[in-house]
Amino acid sequence: MPVRFTPTAPSTAAVYRVTGPRPAFVKILQAPWHSAVFATIPAGLRERFAREFPWRGEADFLRSGFELPPGLRTPAVFRIDELGDDRVAMWLEDVRCADLPWDPPRFERAAYLLGRWAGRRLGGAPGPALRILAEGRLHLDAFTRLTSDDQRALARRVPDLLDRLDALPQTTGHHDACPQNLLVPCDEPDTFVVIDVGWQCPLPVGSDLGQLLVGPADEGSLPVAALPALRELVLDAYQDGLRAEGHAINRAEIAFGCDASLAVRSAFHTLPELSAYLTRLGLAA
Repeated sequence: MPVRFTPTAPSTAAVYRVTGPRPAFVKILQAPWHSAVFATIPAGLRERFAREFPWRGEADFLRSGFELPPGLRTPAVFRIDELGDDRVAMWLEDVRCADLPWDPPRFERAAYLLGRWAGRRLGGAPGPALRILAEGRLHLDAFTRLTSDDQRALARRVPDLLDRLDALPQTTGHHDACPQNLLVPCDEPDTFVVIDVGWQCPLPVGSDLGQLLVGPADEGSLPVAALPALRELVLDAYQDGLRAEGHAINRAEIAFGCDASLAVRSAFHTLPELSAYLTRLGLAA
């Protein structure tokens, strides 16, 4: 049975739910040039995007054997089929999710576990993900529609922010760790099942916290006014997770990694109230 979805990621071709005695969730990955989204990327960036976009990264991560910290797991993998023509089918557990709110303790728990994940894969040269995103279609379109002096000031600061982000400790984490991608399973509601794992290349320490914070606000289920207090909570928890893996990273570095990467990724193309908050974060970083 096909599952309806909004095709924003060029790597997702289709998703299906298989019912019956052995239910499964099937996700088809594809190289970006198969996607209609690819045609919207500026012509001068398409070759680099096609070369560097890790369209099969989720399948490779599921096959990698990487040991997530206790409290995180991936869906059970039934099989991964190479379909040819740069397409892959992943047959995964159809996770039964608990109908529970994302309250502050759940955000805190998720941030702690993301910090532990980051601590297990700390190191490496900065990856290309943030720069490709900053140079891509969404940003170029958004830059033509900037409506405030603050947004224009932040846009001018993006190259400097990217350089400073490259100077931070780097880690390979989830890289799209919004609550929508951290499923809460019915049978173990104090844990998370991680799905839709993003770019598997080093990114700045703290960057996973940005998507954790803005995911619900971006879809309107969390008021923007709640974000400042929640930000402090998750920064502390993430730092505790890094410490649990033996890494003492300065909180100011974690905060800059969170704030600056979040501003670069999301400040220019989200809801106006959230955009204003993220713009202020980016200017203060």
